[in-house]
Amino acid sequence: MRIGIFPNLVKKESTHVVRKLIGLCEHHELPYFLPAYVAQSTQDFYHHIDAGHLRPRMTLFDNIDIAMVLGGDGTILKLANQFADRGIPICGVNLGSLGFLYEVETRNLEQRFHDILEGHYFLEERMMLHSELDYEDGTVQVLPDALNDIVIGHGNVGKLIRVDMSINDHFVQQFPGDGLIVSTPTGSTGYTFSAGGPIVSPEVRCLMVTPICPHLLLKVPLVLHHEDRISLSVANSRNGIRISVDGMMDQEFTRHMTLQIYESDKTLKMVRFSKNYFYKNLFTKMMGND
Repeated sequence: MRIGIFPNLVKKESTHVVRKLIGLCEHHELPYFLPAYVAQSTQDFYHHIDAGHLRPRMTLFDNIDIAMVLGGDGTILKLANQFADRGIPICGVNLGSLGFLYEVETRNLEQRFHDILEGHYFLEERMMLHSELDYEDGTVQVLPDALNDIVIGHGNVGKLIRVDMSINDHFVQQFPGDGLIVSTPTGSTGYTFSAGGPIVSPEVRCLMVTPICPHLLLKVPLVLHHEDRISLSVANSRNGIRISVDGMMDQEFTRHMTLQIYESDKTLKMVRFSKNYFYKNLFTKMMGND
């Protein structure tokens, strides 16, 4: 088994975890590789990793069977498309404050590493969202797939926007307010939850639509079938509007565009050890007891 180690260099505590993982790999005589950019870190430890264990990002994925990702939920979101494209399963080691995507904490890292070597784990597949921007001239712009959510929000603070939504080519509702969140079950513990949406098990395949501060008498989040296709437009809005995909990219959304959102063909594979991890994580972290 070839191990990839992906640390979030912003988190200084990642150095200790990387050192431990390297030690475990060497003890079990397992090949391990890190992204070449770690050599540019200001942390001296990374300068002493043998160059034979460093790979450029584009070739790194061809040299690993499983990825150990060290950081918070944002670290996984940044890398999700790259791992999903190649079908490489990830095992997240939580260095963040909440870490809903993580099951492994630093305190049980060694035990979980041994579980992986002994095959005592299973793979969970997280659905993702695909989105495209259709322009009036027929041009189609493909956006990165989203693991968490796609957010349509105002570009000017305090300015109301109007988002028209159709489902499967049938107009459903216009949402006046601060915007709209379209999320996966994975994203249900993120922005969607903060906006009043439901928390949904990652085993459920569905799309969720949650209005942000809607100027409506009824604030109703929607849970849609995973095969439903959502079309969003802003032809009746006069204020600046932006599209955000997993909080990682920012795109202008004008009245001359239509945003199409539906389930992606890709999934993100995540290493899991307990069937009940989601609910245990949920209530432990929500109550701040971790």
